[in-house]
Amino acid sequence: MIALAPQDAVELPVDELALIVLQDIVKTNAWNSYNYCLHYTQDVTYRSHGQAVNAVAEAVDWLRAHGMLATKPGETSGNGIFVTRRGHQALTQDIPAVRSINRLQENLHPLIEVKARRQFLLGEYENAIFVAMKAVEVRVRTLGGFPHDAIGVDLMTRAFKPGGPLADSTTPGGEVEGTMALFRGAYAVLRNPSGHREVSFDDVTEASEAVMTASLLMRMLDKIERRINT
Repeated sequence: MIALAPQDAVELPVDELALIVLQDIVKTNAWNSYNYCLHYTQDVTYRSHGQAVNAVAEAVDWLRAHGMLATKPGETSGNGIFVTRRGHQALTQDIPAVRSINRLQENLHPLIEVKARRQFLLGEYENAIFVAMKAVEVRVRTLGGFPHDAIGVDLMTRAFKPGGPLADSTTPGGEVEGTMALFRGAYAVLRNPSGHREVSFDDVTEASEAVMTASLLMRMLDKIERRINT
């Protein structure tokens, strides 16, 4: 069982409690989720605090939902479990890293996921951001009908400036300028540095949000493409 008082287990965020439970599952070689939770039901301290038992059960289900536990092959009962590769990886990470990776696994635009997710999971944050923003650049060039030598901040300016092929002439001028500034700024800050020098992203949360920024830009391009094709 985890070395947490029942009230502490209840008060922890479910993902933090889940990682503690995962450590205990590995330590005790637990192989059955029903039996694992039953230990808490039978423990006098935890049984007297019903919410704590439920919190542990929630943590186990969270681990399943996030791919850290899976049903053991060959088991006739769905309660048979094993710790997945993702689960073992999570045990080597802190909670910000786990949260950042989960965010990318669940919410990325498909065109960004196919380019950046693998690099991010390998801890190659700079490469993940580079390829994510590169994907945005390629799509802007394609949607705007620009030649291959149109690149970078100049491309973003030409594509989104008032009267540009991707600018929305039906929106107020301030929004047109703002959209251009957003694409220009994101490219200049997130893509350009990695293209010119070695950049270190030590903060996994910052790195994940940079990739998510590229995902947001790609979703904006989805809307622009629908508008162009309407």
